[in-house]
Amino acid sequence: MSLSSSLKSFSLAVLRLPLKLLVREKRAPSDPVSEFHLSEQDHLIYVLRTQSMTSIELLRRQGEQLGLPVGKATDHNLNIPAKGSCLFLNKRPSIFRRKKVNDDHKQSLVKLLKAQKGNPDINYKLVPVSVYWGRNPGKERSFFRYFISSIEESGRFGKFLIILFSGRQCLLQYGQPIALTSPELDLDVEPKRNAHKLSRILRVHFNRAWVATVGPRTENRRELIDGIVASDSVQQVIQKEIGKGKRSEQDLNKEAGKYVKEIAANFSPRMIRFLSSILTRVWYKIYAGIEVNNLKQVRQMAKDHEIIYVPCHRSHADYLLLSYQLYHEGLAPPHIAAGINLNFWPVGSILRRGGAFFLRRSFRGNRLYAAVFNEYLYRLFNKGTPVEYFQEGGRSRTGRLLTPKTGMLAMTIQSLLRGLKKPILFVPVYIGYERMFEGKSYVGELRGKSKQKESFGQLLGVRKALKRFYGKVYLNFGEPLKLQDFLEQRNIDWQQSSVNQEDRPDWLSNTVTALGDEINRRINASASVNSVCLVSLSLLATPRQAMDKQELISHLDMLITLAKSAPYSSYTNLPQHSGLELLNTAIKLGMVQELSDPAGDVVFIEGDEAILSTYYSNNILHIYALPSLIAAIFQRHDDVSRTQVSDLVKLVYPFLYQELYIRWSYDELDQQINTVIDSLVTLGLLNESNDTLTSPADEDPNWSRLMTLAQAVQPALQRYAISLTLLHSLQDGDTLRRAELEQESQKLAQRIAALHGINAPEFFDKNLFRNLVKVLKDEDWVDHTEGAGMRPTEACRLLYNTVMSLLSVPVQQGLQQASRSLQQTKQLTAQPVVEHQSEEQD
Repeated sequence: MSLSSSLKSFSLAVLRLPLKLLVREKRAPSDPVSEFHLSEQDHLIYVLRTQSMTSIELLRRQGEQLGLPVGKATDHNLNIPAKGSCLFLNKRPSIFRRKKVNDDHKQSLVKLLKAQKGNPDINYKLVPVSVYWGRNPGKERSFFRYFISSIEESGRFGKFLIILFSGRQCLLQYGQPIALTSPELDLDVEPKRNAHKLSRILRVHFNRAWVATVGPRTENRRELIDGIVASDSVQQVIQKEIGKGKRSEQDLNKEAGKYVKEIAANFSPRMIRFLSSILTRVWYKIYAGIEVNNLKQVRQMAKDHEIIYVPCHRSHADYLLLSYQLYHEGLAPPHIAAGINLNFWPVGSILRRGGAFFLRRSFRGNRLYAAVFNEYLYRLFNKGTPVEYFQEGGRSRTGRLLTPKTGMLAMTIQSLLRGLKKPILFVPVYIGYERMFEGKSYVGELRGKSKQKESFGQLLGVRKALKRFYGKVYLNFGEPLKLQDFLEQRNIDWQQSSVNQEDRPDWLSNTVTALGDEINRRINASASVNSVCLVSLSLLATPRQAMDKQELISHLDMLITLAKSAPYSSYTNLPQHSGLELLNTAIKLGMVQELSDPAGDVVFIEGDEAILSTYYSNNILHIYALPSLIAAIFQRHDDVSRTQVSDLVKLVYPFLYQELYIRWSYDELDQQINTVIDSLVTLGLLNESNDTLTSPADEDPNWSRLMTLAQAVQPALQRYAISLTLLHSLQDGDTLRRAELEQESQKLAQRIAALHGINAPEFFDKNLFRNLVKVLKDEDWVDHTEGAGMRPTEACRLLYNTVMSLLSVPVQQGLQQASRSLQQTKQLTAQPVVEHQSEEQD
């Protein structure tokens, strides 16, 4: 061993004790061995950005934990760098050192390239490792950042201070390994050229990884306010307002500055670290764990894309959970669009420092506010700051995805038209809970109780909720969507569109609607099927929300097997536990009760949990909607061919497609129908002979399971039947206006729910009927003349008969009876009004 190597070994030994006491490092990803498919047989070499003995010691510790080669200083006297050797691209900063680049790593790369060519059976891999201390991006203009940096580019004194104050916020981030057998490297080329190419690739990697992990440097708040007020887009609006002669330029500039202060985040890395430590304790107390799926792709794409996270909105915990987990997974926490209702003391200040920026519910009538907000959002995108917003606008009270509010999507597209440094990437995120702590308030709101305004007093009430146990949380990242690709697929020449914010392209309105729907479908495609959702879906299919325990376990096993054999999406997260384990979890969470009985134990739902169970079943209804619809056909049909099943499903499918944001397009439907039928036949729920499908015999347990499966989609079919019944009850020449059809449908649904004891307020949700009427118009099932109302077409009669044939006879009869009663009530209440009006005219 050379003298320099001996000195390095001695220095590392001296460092070992103080680092053990002062540093608590985390790594991202948490399991790089499995994520990057690393093997003990591989010849791994670690590559770091800047020379540091501390980094070598940290890699030694991590190597022992992961079963990887331990980090060690490179011995340049060896012909081939040993496993675990650390190469550095830059030298340690020094006042007296002018040359920053370290050329020693290139010499080692040349040796490795030669060794790879001479030993093709050995896999030589370079593993880039970034070391972050505190994750502070720093200010764009700061005197101190020239002396102390948040990453490893610091001198000895700076590194001492960093370890002293940020040693417990250390993150080691492993990058995608570079195999020297990669097609990008031609080993027949001169090794020096390949070494230079590798060095350049690694430098680009570290630069992009820094921005993806830490985020861009934050802008001075005073400069941010002045810059937005002075921007061309804001000044154009100000000049137009001045032209009206009502207000002075000084007043308008002052008002614009107030808007920036009201909107803009005041990001603080210290607040992020503080919230991280607090939330860690809270999450471990109330949750059984946070399960993250499909993040690898996002981690890779975050380096060269402007990331916009678009999660579903179920709970106030959503944005806290997502930012918390991204931070711990080695990604920069996003700036979050929050409603102005959350800007109350002290929450508003905390959220603002955590990256929240606030927006009003409506921009209507305030062009200056809209211009300021658009400019602020554009600056976030252009700096490369990750952003998060909830396109649903508010929290879902029914468990379904809400119709997207397209305002933020439209502003995002308009920012793209102005030109951005990075392409925009939407990342759909499904956030699923086994239990939510807002459950009780949701029950009250579903029963008609007005929503409570967020306040400090309401915040104090959270203490009681934090004493309960809420099971697991699931963060599933869906299939990313590149905005530019989406626009090009729709044949939109967006690059030629106007960059003026007030000039809305003709294609924008329809495009943002389609974009919002597509994001919703990708969120649903990444859903998580958990214990409470499955148990709720099963028990709600029974008349009294109760089932024999053994039969329930068998039904749960059947649902899991069906979801695996006819997969909804590769992004969907399915449980790996048995039906018995899932049921035990639901009982432990208090969602269901168990009653001992000599004939067999019974599991049931009671009280408010019956209403909440509709919420949880709606979380996964889209996954089982198609199997349920196919099962419903066999309620009243004995022998059906595959072609007939397909025709019946296709007729009703547009309603489910729009209501539940199901992922399959009309062209993909035939293949999925056949896949589901094959699974049902394999499970014994259907029999097939000579292309004819039949249900099992009545005494067969599989017949009961098939009928239970059919119930999942029955509430939706009943709603469709309600509107179609009202349309087909019209006399010759009569019409119904769109608003009237929606209102009458809702009234009839309320009556049916009251008569038949349907304990699900979302059954008569007006938004569902609004979507239903929209589908009737879009699919040309009604003749509609603006201002003259709607009438059903001949094709609508076939649809009506098909939907009615999917309902049981008692449900049909109850629907028709309720419709007649409603019509009679309308006639009785309308008659006196007509007579009174006649008397007044006389």
